[in-house]
Amino acid sequence: MPCRVHQGLDGDTAGEVADAETPRQPAGLLPSKKLGHFLGFLLGDTFLGFLAIVAVVLTLIPLFFNISTRLNALLEGGQWSIILLFATEYGMGLASAASMKRFLLNPWRLIDAATILIPLVTLLPGATRLLLSSPALRLARLARATALGARATGVTIREESATAASPEPAPVQVRMLPSTDGTAPRAATWEEFVQWAKQPGSQWYSLANVDQHNLPELAKATGISQDFIAAHLLGTSFPHIEVTDRYVSLFVWLPEKTLSGEIERNGLLLLASEKSILTFCRRPAHLMEKIAGAARTDLAPLSFPVRIMCQLFEAVLDSNKALVGQFERDLRILEEMPVRESRQRFFEDTFRLKKNLSATQADLWRLRGVFGELNHSRIKLLGNDSAVVPLLRDLSETADYLYETVHNIRQGVLSLIELHMNVVSFEMNRVMRVLAVVSVLGLIPALVGGLFGMNLADSPWPFTLPQVTFAVCAGMVTCLYFFVVKGWLR
Repeated sequence: MPCRVHQGLDGDTAGEVADAETPRQPAGLLPSKKLGHFLGFLLGDTFLGFLAIVAVVLTLIPLFFNISTRLNALLEGGQWSIILLFATEYGMGLASAASMKRFLLNPWRLIDAATILIPLVTLLPGATRLLLSSPALRLARLARATALGARATGVTIREESATAASPEPAPVQVRMLPSTDGTAPRAATWEEFVQWAKQPGSQWYSLANVDQHNLPELAKATGISQDFIAAHLLGTSFPHIEVTDRYVSLFVWLPEKTLSGEIERNGLLLLASEKSILTFCRRPAHLMEKIAGAARTDLAPLSFPVRIMCQLFEAVLDSNKALVGQFERDLRILEEMPVRESRQRFFEDTFRLKKNLSATQADLWRLRGVFGELNHSRIKLLGNDSAVVPLLRDLSETADYLYETVHNIRQGVLSLIELHMNVVSFEMNRVMRVLAVVSVLGLIPALVGGLFGMNLADSPWPFTLPQVTFAVCAGMVTCLYFFVVKGWLR
């Protein structure tokens, strides 16, 4: 069965596909953003779980306390208000669900339905007289409390299940770039790609969203071993280049910055033959558009595969340049933060930056190795000639510079973390010293009070209260003087 193919990289189309597969949130239907956020919080699992706890308490109060009729009516009104909010959230969720059947059969949604329906049973005409009896009324209250308790305790598990739910496999995206100069890339169908793979011509085909679920179809269409694609695209963690009888294979990481500010690395496997280029990407990338839009006259004499590979190297280094520039800006922002105002956010940002720097440094180290092998002719590109040598030398120097820059930034981040840790430790030591001084000063009157007791009247000791007070104050002042001399209170 052929892979599902999503043609093109159009953001709006991709967003429509994602919206069709993801249940919409009630807040997204509101025209006002602030009102949407407010209702999103009001109808969210966290707040509704809290209200469920409140409803359980309101339900159980009449079972343990004798309350007046008026207070009981107020408690019932509060419970019905909460249940009305539950019913509103349930109805909006059902209306916006992609599949009503899956929504209704969801175990947590069954608990939500029980939370709403069990109290409604008490309103049925035939059940009203039956529930007026004390045992039946108590049983109804316990059933309602049980349903509400399940609604409250399931909030954390419900959120964890939603987080752990694996997304639907994305369809394969196919794009093609002809070897003719000035031609823009276009979307292609799966059938086009299968036909091209039988007799590859002078084109570049790019397949995105490659994963384990579609490897068998890709291997069947291309004639490339499934294990080879899995090992060099999904099972590897560093850039590398290899040469076989059929093609030159190259794996690189494409760093990308998401809308949330996170750094994601998109793996790309390139296979170059004498006439054609085939790339596999873990996620969609706009690399083909970047390369097609950056015409290079100095690369015109080169063959189409060699030209694309050289431009790919430049695009990867450009992505790393932008990333390194962002790292430098992040480091300057962290350096301007007051040292004595270190907060948890600072350490979270610095450790996240250090993690990204370590990953980028490792990628650049491997990329330098790839350029070193090409420069020393250990591996030759297809149709390698003298025009490629100066370009590869420049790319190698750029990779060296970026690697050294990332190394220096990482050292700066480590030094900054160490500085803030030392300052925090110093401040903590100051607090501990103050506590030690207070404890020692408090020990003197506590010791004297333990020896003489709380009252000196009729005691066998020949001391008066003013004398004892003077001696205690003198001892405390003497100890305080020694602490000041030692510098503990500076």
